Amino acid sequence: MSRSNPSEHLANPSTRWFEWHGEKGLIRYYNRETKANVDVPLPFRFLLLDELASVRGWHDPSSSGIYSNEVRDTAAEILVVKAFKGGTIAEGLYKAIKDRVNAAGGDYTANCYIAYKADDNSYALGSLRLKGAALGGWMEFRKAHRSAIYQKAIRITGYTEGKKGKVTFRVPTFECFDVSADAEAAAVGLDKELQTFLGGYLKKNKTDQADTTEPAHLTDEQVAYDMPPVTADEIIPF
Repeated sequence: MSRSNPSEHLANPSTRWFEWHGEKGLIRYYNRETKANVDVPLPFRFLLLDELASVRGWHDPSSSGIYSNEVRDTAAEILVVKAFKGGTIAEGLYKAIKDRVNAAGGDYTANCYIAYKADDNSYALGSLRLKGAALGGWMEFRKAHRSAIYQKAIRITGYTEGKKGKVTFRVPTFECFDVSADAEAAAVGLDKELQTFLGGYLKKNKTDQADTTEPAHLTDEQVAYDMPPVTADEIIPF
């Protein structure tokens, strides 16, 4: 960190990392104090601040989680995909490495940075990760609403069910709704904080990005990973 470049070594400002649990059909996050996943009832409301792409999953050979750096454009920016206990799995543009990533247990994941209501009813900065069938639902919603997703608030109201083999999976349903002036002001303030962080993070080389993406909030030993749920057919990323 320096006086002229204070964002270079800032930690990820997200306070909670939410994910869609496709088997149960709900949002959850990991509580570091209780060391347990917390289920969040629907509807789940948030304001979208920004969206980046990454890889997440489970690596059977090393019995550890898969992660990567975050990028804005998978067609132009390198992903470095690693397993906590298994080292580097692949490095390159997603299109070139996706077969190796998928074979190792990794999935393309949208990392949506959001403003959400915290326990004290104030707005806080968080991350909502979507992959597999949930990512497909999100991409369809995003395509249908385009710029409105950054102008309004969003809620996950429930889910639709699909089936792959004998396994039933649940896809979140999204809708837009009008946002209050206070919520909009809070979201803009949180986005400024986020962009300060991303300004430094995205300048790093890709290996350094990958090395700092996960330890910024959780290590493999701190979270009880579930085995990855069965998902729908592979979604082609943006």
